[in-house]
Amino acid sequence: MLYNNIIEKRAVNGGQHSVVLEISAKDYDQVFDEYNNEVATEIIKYHLVNRGDDGRASDVQIKHENNSDIIRIYANINYLGNDHTGYGIH
Repeated sequence: MLYNNIIEKRAVNGGQHSVVLEISAKDYDQVFDEYNNEVATEIIKYHLVNRGDDGRASDVQIKHENNSDIIRIYANINYLGNDHTGYGIH
């Protein structure tokens, strides 16, 4: 399934946290019909909740190069000033 096969890469530069999620294009295409930032935002929210991560994603972008088998989702993750993040999931 899509959410079980995500590779996560993180970096912190000058206090700004960023993340790149890598997903197989085949897995992504089995669940979603198009590549857009709204879908990418939902994927990153679910991923953060699944990890128990209280960060909040911003500047989410999805990228898929035509001949690549990998979908990449880029985002900044904000921690300062956050309360517990529940994303409305109970």
